[in-house]
Amino acid sequence: MKKHLLIAFCIQLSVYASAQTIQGGKVNTESAKLATKLDTAKKAEGWTVRGTNTLLLNQAAFSNWVSGGINSVALTGRVDYEFNLKSGKNLWENRILMGYGLRSEEGNQATKVEDVIDLTSKYGYQLGTSNWYTAAALNLKTQFAKGYDYGNPNQGYISNFMAPGYVTLGVGLDYIPNDNFQLSIHPLTSRFTIIADKAVFDPDHDGILTDAFGAKPNESLVYQLGAYVGGRYKAKLMENILLDNRFGMFTNYLKKPQNMVLSYSAILDMKVNKFISTQVTADLFYDDNQIGKLQLKETLGVGITYKFGKY
Repeated sequence: MKKHLLIAFCIQLSVYASAQTIQGGKVNTESAKLATKLDTAKKAEGWTVRGTNTLLLNQAAFSNWVSGGINSVALTGRVDYEFNLKSGKNLWENRILMGYGLRSEEGNQATKVEDVIDLTSKYGYQLGTSNWYTAAALNLKTQFAKGYDYGNPNQGYISNFMAPGYVTLGVGLDYIPNDNFQLSIHPLTSRFTIIADKAVFDPDHDGILTDAFGAKPNESLVYQLGAYVGGRYKAKLMENILLDNRFGMFTNYLKKPQNMVLSYSAILDMKVNKFISTQVTADLFYDDNQIGKLQLKETLGVGITYKFGKY
């Protein structure tokens, strides 16, 4: 229940920041104040390089505590870098997003709380003087290490590096009015699911092979052709509070187009000072080729953050 409330809170903040902008054809007072804090300028010429390095800590300790409790500590590291080049009508954008985290509880083995590799490169050519670009995008998404179903301790690992690995290549149109908003509409998108570790087909180690991530036990690659719609919206809610939203939707033309792949992620960054911040993250994901259920992940941590470049 707490997870659902937190996710709803993040979405509500995003909706509030965007929906209260226009009233009666004019910018209202509160939205005008917010707009002055946002970078709404056109894409600047030349290179724009920025990045965020974050180390988050969660910790709980108990000693003779009557109510009980388990000593635990969780440590998560994240990097989020962008390297973008605007040259005339040409726009080349690159993003590196990686994170890994472990949680250790007294008397139990360490478990993962985060594991992601997400690399994106996109080229666009501006149409006239508009904010529309013809675009081609390449994305790779996978994880660093083996993944387990911790609710089933007798089972082996169910995922690994490049098992699965998702490679997506799409072409279409992008709407990019400024650094805070992007909308991608790519009606021709190829999505490759790579299974580089055959062990995920036999997680129970009983010799009975099962399908995994939409692939048969004798397959190491699954191809899908479809359409992708995605976007990103960043809002500075207050002077030291930044909300970064991303969403994506993919439908496969070749098989069960109604079973869409859906994803949403939000990072609420609450800055304490130059190096200390509190971060809340919420991730929602649905893929019928995985477990066919809505997957939810939420994290909250306080830690060290170092940023460079313009935000």
